[in-house]
Amino acid sequence: MNTYKVGHSYVDDIANSKNKDQFVKWLPGMGNSGGIRPVKFKNIKTDFPAYIILITRQTAHHHYNPWDDIVDYVSGKIYYWGDAKFNKEKNYKDFAGNKILLKTYENVLDANYETIPPILHFSKTESGKVVFNGLCVIRKLEMTWYEDKGKLIKNYRSELIILDEEEVSVAWLNERVNCKIHSEINKLSPPIWRDYVKGRTKKIEVFKKEIKSTEEQLPKENTDDAKILKSLTDLTPTQFEAVFVELFKEMPHIHHNILRTRAVKDGGFDFIGEFTIPFPLKYKIEFLGEAKKYGKRNSVSPEMVSRLVARLGRGQYGIFVTTSYYTKQAQTEVLEDGYPVKLYSGIDLINFFREQRLIDNGEIKKGWLKSITNEI
Repeated sequence: MNTYKVGHSYVDDIANSKNKDQFVKWLPGMGNSGGIRPVKFKNIKTDFPAYIILITRQTAHHHYNPWDDIVDYVSGKIYYWGDAKFNKEKNYKDFAGNKILLKTYENVLDANYETIPPILHFSKTESGKVVFNGLCVIRKLEMTWYEDKGKLIKNYRSELIILDEEEVSVAWLNERVNCKIHSEINKLSPPIWRDYVKGRTKKIEVFKKEIKSTEEQLPKENTDDAKILKSLTDLTPTQFEAVFVELFKEMPHIHHNILRTRAVKDGGFDFIGEFTIPFPLKYKIEFLGEAKKYGKRNSVSPEMVSRLVARLGRGQYGIFVTTSYYTKQAQTEVLEDGYPVKLYSGIDLINFFREQRLIDNGEIKKGWLKSITNEI
């Protein structure tokens, strides 16, 4: 079964490789020119297409030129310009592609979801190939200006939402084209599209594979690791901070200094320090952090992480350590917003102790732990 997968490239060379073409040949009725390509229904008379193909030419991802299309997986959005060009005779609304975008957006505003066509966006980054960027819907359409050969021209700019669907079946698209009854055009749609038709839009989560569940952040019940973590939560907050700082000092491979701030005016941080990248660079990176001793049922929320981020200065790095776990939203915000913060959960702490060989007979080495906690 032919499918388009997000981030994969496909042959777009119908003239020279008819048998290998994976674009025009796979999508009959699409045509082979223009950046906005509607595909009509064969058996249904309507003023909206079965689906729309949008193509961005010679534009790399994350290239934030205001006059270029933008594909941004982090925000789950694509910003796509209409097809208006410099023309003394035509208004920007008169261009064929812009008419399609406007009609589609009007149906979105009227919540006529049954009539809204799926949009597939591709980037043509080299001759003979296209990259699939995702199944999309229009969220916003605005009139603005763009530059065409030194001239400012009115044009539409659409904001597309990339739906949370990694793979789109070509069979589904062709079934829409060949459908004979209007009420059944969405019958064979994938679940993500059926949800959209019902008014529920689920945006792609590019970081979802990096988001850890609660179970992945904590040791299993009734194991040595669970007992070790319990021994850490039994410490006082001050003792826990001291233990983590000493643990951090034990880590090899990179030179760093770390200092507890309990006894000094710390600005709300539990420890401070700096990494030094080895010779010949010898570049120093300051870090500030918090160490929170929570029970396994108490999660770290986005607000807690945001407070750490808000107090970071220019060029500083944040470290958040807990015996508990982080909510999905807390992790998502760090990843999506690119915060310079590293999150360490309960299971990470256990792995740190094991890495430094500080666990003996299923518990933290008593002599090492006692030498730290007795001083507090």
